Amino acid sequence: MTEIKENPIKFYLRKRYLIVFLIFLGYFNLYTNRVNLSVAIVAMTENHTIHNEDGSISFHKDFDLNSKEKGFALGAFYYGYITTHFLGGVLAKKYGGHLVCINIFMLSSTLIKNNFKKIFNFGLFGTALFSMITPFMSYHGVGYLIAVRVIVGICSGFSFAAANEVLSKWIPPSERSRSAGYIVAGMNAGTFVANLISGYISDIFGWEWIFYLFGIVSLIWSVLWFTIVYRSPEQDPWITKEEKQFICDSLAEHGGEQAIQITKTPWKKILTSLPVWAIVVAQTSYNWGFHTLLTQLPLFLDEVLAFNLEESSVISAVPYLFLTILVFISGFIADWILKKNLLSITKVRKIFNNSAFILQMLFLMAAAFLVSPTLVIICIILSVGFGAPTSCGYTSNLLDIAPQFSSIISGISSTIASLPGMISPPLSGFIATTPSVMEYRIIFMIACGIYLFGAVFYGIFASGDLQPWALVESSEKDNFEKFEHIIVEKSQVKRIENEV
Repeated sequence: MTEIKENPIKFYLRKRYLIVFLIFLGYFNLYTNRVNLSVAIVAMTENHTIHNEDGSISFHKDFDLNSKEKGFALGAFYYGYITTHFLGGVLAKKYGGHLVCINIFMLSSTLIKNNFKKIFNFGLFGTALFSMITPFMSYHGVGYLIAVRVIVGICSGFSFAAANEVLSKWIPPSERSRSAGYIVAGMNAGTFVANLISGYISDIFGWEWIFYLFGIVSLIWSVLWFTIVYRSPEQDPWITKEEKQFICDSLAEHGGEQAIQITKTPWKKILTSLPVWAIVVAQTSYNWGFHTLLTQLPLFLDEVLAFNLEESSVISAVPYLFLTILVFISGFIADWILKKNLLSITKVRKIFNNSAFILQMLFLMAAAFLVSPTLVIICIILSVGFGAPTSCGYTSNLLDIAPQFSSIISGISSTIASLPGMISPPLSGFIATTPSVMEYRIIFMIACGIYLFGAVFYGIFASGDLQPWALVESSEKDNFEKFEHIIVEKSQVKRIENEV
């Protein structure tokens, strides 16, 4: 990878860093609104002690749900989530990822003014609104709870492909591992915080405030994103000239969209590309293990290990704190290896991704067979935490192989990778009916087998090379020639600078 040096700019003046930070916060909010039910459902279905006037004691549950109903409620988010990833990717490619992150109610006047009539933009703003009405809907019955969680999933699905579209236009190739790492860290930080404080929020204010609080924070973020972020450096009036030039030159060097604009999406080549399917399989495998523990760990701690809600919240949060820390470390190491040309991009992606899968599988397998609660918890923490290197694997990989179509690939991959969120919680609910250690052992071992399959498939078919179909088609020859003189001119300038 050829290194293009950036003129010295103070880090706090670099707009791309601010955008990455906002994406970090966006993913943080998306995951707090996704995870909140995993902890809240414990409080919603536990017995509350009531001291009656006659001196007697009775017990009351806000909701009397069996394990199957809990499973469907926890999986409902993904029934909606799977429907909008692909559409979000297509819209982000056409109109820009900076837009496909808010909500139609905020953007209606802007969209009409700019003729963006086809964007129905249910992003994080919509996620927050519908998350905040979850308590109201829940009291009408479990069917209403499932319905509102489906809508929350629909809104959330738009945002993920959009973030990749923004990154493809703002982040130089040499910074992609750590930038993807920051995004993954946002997911994990949101999961950590939601698990950590939800139990205390429920205990002090009531479980309803788990939804209210995270929703309010998300609404504030939506306003900031809409105000600050532009589609690309060229359209941003506040970015410095030096940073804009650096980003454009870096993307042009790697065949990015600033170099050659391909207007036609090569659908057949994308759908038949093995490197694309390696990303899809890896993301799906990771999501199975992630969502299994995300939804089942609070229940496992409560029903099998007999921890109370506050203890369960803290223990459920710890794995994601460990994961967040390791994500930052992994990103810096991967980018350092690439910057020093110690390994190819392909080798870095495969080594980081598959080392994560193997370690996750081994520690989760150990957790399934150990009898000591302390050792089980330690192994679960390590299993979740060692998923961090995947941020330098499949997560960064789609920006390597086709930066111009990253939102499209992200939409395809995230759609298929949403299936574990739909299947795993209900399946776990059907398995863990007693519940018992043996039943959760089966749940954990299924995840181990899927981790192993993901590692093998990704190890064989993944690539870090820019794919030929992501460059220029013969039908785009005229478009290429229009930009060819720019590339030649930049090459000549670099050659003269080197000679000097």
